[in-house]
Amino acid sequence: MKEIVKFEYYYGNEAEQYSFFRIPKTLFTDLNLKKLSVEAKILYGILLDRMSLSIKNKWLDEENKVYIIYTIEEIMEVLNWGRNKSVKVMKEIEEIGLLEKKRLGLGKPNLLYVKNFIYTENNKTTEVSKANLKKFKKQTSGSLENKPQEVSKEDSNNTETNNTDFNNTTPISPLEKLGEKSKKTLEEEELKETIKKNISYETFEKVRIVEKKQVDVMINVLVKALTSFTNIKIGGRHISNENFKEKFLSLNYKHIDYVLKYLRENAPKDIRNINAYLLTLLYNADESIRNIEVIKREDQKRENYDYSNDEDIWREFLNT
Repeated sequence: MKEIVKFEYYYGNEAEQYSFFRIPKTLFTDLNLKKLSVEAKILYGILLDRMSLSIKNKWLDEENKVYIIYTIEEIMEVLNWGRNKSVKVMKEIEEIGLLEKKRLGLGKPNLLYVKNFIYTENNKTTEVSKANLKKFKKQTSGSLENKPQEVSKEDSNNTETNNTDFNNTTPISPLEKLGEKSKKTLEEEELKETIKKNISYETFEKVRIVEKKQVDVMINVLVKALTSFTNIKIGGRHISNENFKEKFLSLNYKHIDYVLKYLRENAPKDIRNINAYLLTLLYNADESIRNIEVIKREDQKRENYDYSNDEDIWREFLNT
């Protein structure tokens, strides 16, 4: 019989502590969008989530359109897919019209424009008209009207390719938008936003304001470890970047809450290396919480133990 993992229940407002990818319901109900594969719907939800970071950083082109940067390598890592599948699913989203890609040139990441999933028949007609715009002068209005849908779709793809070819236009580099910021700075900002979402940072901004500075220090320590080190040493063991990255990016509100409580009650006054100390606490937080829960359950068992028969048991034991 297959063993079932025993997960904990949610209590009170605990569900609000975590961040989630949101997949629009329309993708499952709209006749034109429901044909997307489940993988494409999941990836689209992740791309939508990345839009919030772009809006915050004001990643806008000359037409005020929001773009994101999300590489195939990132998709492979987040969704645990191979390269071929990642490329295929991304193309599926492009072909249905929910994503537009602009190339920046060799060695530079593409700019991705995530399209609005809410549309009307008028929107769709406008898009088709734009797609045929370049060929309009060579065709009569009758030939356009009589053209089957498959041909119009093909024209749309060709036009999209022409419009996004940066050989004939001036590219807008995301690094130019960010001024002096380097690629490492961009990576650090993205990691900060990810960690803040995971740990429900808004709680410390609005409710637990006194502890916000301590949480900011933890976030900075985590970001430095994730971007600077190939491995770290925890309890005498060398932990690879892959392993501690997985551990640190899975931290949530309860882990930060545990570390804050531990620092209040148990932290020594003469910490020589605060970075190493915090990394150790954060890395071991999940295991420490589980151990505390085990101890609590054992204590509860002892509290509920019935001692009423102990006298008879001892008397019987001593008489033997």
